[in-house]
Amino acid sequence: MDIPRLGSTCRRQSGQGLVELAVALPVLLLAALAILQFALYVHAQDVVTTACAEGAIVASTANGSVANGMATARSLLAAGLGNTAGAVTVRGTDGGPTVAVEATGDVPMLVLGPAVRLPLHARSVMLKEER
Repeated sequence: MDIPRLGSTCRRQSGQGLVELAVALPVLLLAALAILQFALYVHAQDVVTTACAEGAIVASTANGSVANGMATARSLLAAGLGNTAGAVTVRGTDGGPTVAVEATGDVPMLVLGPAVRLPLHARSVMLKEER
């Protein structure tokens, strides 16, 4: 009867673990980077949406103007997005009883490099307060 040696079984199992790690690690790293990229994109979109809303609120006040609303939106974009805020343009329109602030731009991807960019867009419309 042949009895397997204990040492040969341990060597084979430790090699198997190394191969499993080599196969699984790139997949896990890619999944982690994808989750991170998604979180950064959602954050950037939220900053753009909030900046537009706050800008429209400032522009719609009784003593506000579209220029003040756009300035508020730009400062919030700079605070929330940092260096990438320059890629976002802000426009404001005075449409009679309403005022609108719109921001459009993009943010670079981490996973595929800065050449690939994700779009950002938000628009907020508010009724003007009585003067």
